[in-house]
Amino acid sequence: MIIDRVEDYLRARLLSKVSIGHGPRACWTWIGSLGGMAYGSLSVNGRMVAAHQLSYENWIGPIPAGLELDHLCRNTACIRPDHLEPVTHK
Repeated sequence: MIIDRVEDYLRARLLSKVSIGHGPRACWTWIGSLGGMAYGSLSVNGRMVAAHQLSYENWIGPIPAGLELDHLCRNTACIRPDHLEPVTHK
C-alpha cells in the first residue's frame, strides 16, 4: 500500500538523522538541522517540520488538537516517541 511506503520512508529518513544513545531508555538525539530552541527540523514537501512532532505522529499517532509535545527527557533534540507527551501549553 502506498501509505505504508510513505510511512516507512519518513521513519527511515528520521532515523537516518538521529544518534541513538546506549541503554533501553536512551534518547534518540537529532543530529540533523536544528531550529529555534534546539528542536530538530527537516523539510517535508517543501515545508519545515519539527522532527519530534513528525516522529510522534509517525509512531504514536496524531497530536491531539490544542496540545503540544513535551519532552519528558528534557532534551529538546530528542525525537524518541515515548519521550514525548501531549500537554497543554501551561
